[in-house]
Amino acid sequence: MATVDPDQIVRDFSAAWGRADLDSIMDAFAEDAIYHNMPMQPLEGKAAIRAGIEMFLKQSPGGIDFEILNQVSAGSLVMNERVDTFENEGKKTAAPVAGFFELDDAGKIKVWRDYFDMGAFQAD
Repeated sequence: MATVDPDQIVRDFSAAWGRADLDSIMDAFAEDAIYHNMPMQPLEGKAAIRAGIEMFLKQSPGGIDFEILNQVSAGSLVMNERVDTFENEGKKTAAPVAGFFELDDAGKIKVWRDYFDMGAFQAD
């Protein structure tokens, strides 16, 4: 049986966002996962998460670049400091993000929490 590497799973997941690879992004989640962007309501279950991610990718169809500045893992918990860059109608917006990922024994994301300043996305 292959060993689960939570650090690499989150790195691969982050890279999938830059390719706008919805199938790879969704494959990373457990069926009963929770995705919570802290300024917003949490999305519970893969169907709700997929709808939320589709909305983000529709707004940034070329993908969203997750530049990982620092990443640490301890057991099934992975934390990273990132700069997420969105492009919408030719305008790029970069925002600092702190992400927390909890993986299950199969290496699927069961909880993902991102902390960021919503004002960074709303600034001109």
